[in-house]
Amino acid sequence: MLRRRLDLPLEQTAPGRFLPWLIGGMIYGTVVMLGVAMTADRAMRAYDQRAQLVTVTLPMTDGDGAPDIEAIVEALHNTPGVLAATPVPGDELRALMAPWLGEARGGVDLPLPRLIDVTLDPLAAPDLPALENRLRELVSGATIGVEAATVDHAERLAALVRGWAGAAGIAVLLAALLGIGATTRLSLRLNADSVELLRWMGASNRYLADQFERHALSGGLPAGAGGFGFAIVTVGALLYTSRSMEIAAQIEIDLRPFDWLLLACLAATSLVLVVAVVRITTLRQLQNRPA
Repeated sequence: MLRRRLDLPLEQTAPGRFLPWLIGGMIYGTVVMLGVAMTADRAMRAYDQRAQLVTVTLPMTDGDGAPDIEAIVEALHNTPGVLAATPVPGDELRALMAPWLGEARGGVDLPLPRLIDVTLDPLAAPDLPALENRLRELVSGATIGVEAATVDHAERLAALVRGWAGAAGIAVLLAALLGIGATTRLSLRLNADSVELLRWMGASNRYLADQFERHALSGGLPAGAGGFGFAIVTVGALLYTSRSMEIAAQIEIDLRPFDWLLLACLAATSLVLVVAVVRITTLRQLQNRPA
């Protein structure tokens, strides 16, 4: 039906031949930019949901008044929002401090603080000051140090990519729709004689708008499908090459099947917007012309 011969020679003019390329480029740019934004958003969500790490530091001892590690670990496990509590072995702590203390002072007689790595549930949002006060009731001088509560460089990069890619995708879509409207107006002017002839023969404005709409669909469907296919390949290649980035070393960067479906719906919606812009532009131009 869409390939049926049109009464207007729209495919023989430069704007008519350029329109499918514009539609394909619009869908390609929009899908790629919003695909990147969705990937960055997935990374941000992974950052928000990842566990927060803190370290409980117990005061330095010489072995006589060693704190009750078991009591501290049990108190941590009984605290809402604590996922895990693991004491750091003394040998591991000495190995970490050896570069600063030197081998001579890294012996077993050196008093060292006891450390406990604690994994918190970020969704539970535990009260760290209250937890620290509770631990000090068990061991005087106990402190809690936050290790991963601040936003790191990779997370800031993901937020920056999400914002700029999303804005670029919307800008590409709006600019292309404006270009399609301008192309439709130019095509209407170049085919003014044919349009007036059809109107003289009794064709209504809606019939003429149907001509431009069918032309946009007949060229836009294959062009849009090609643009979407190239966009999917581009997004997949970006996901594959992003494995070497800093952010990928900390969290998994990927899109779910539902995300790919959303990109397909975005391409289809973009094509519907193209048809709407072409039809509305044609009707307005025809209504401003005397019959």
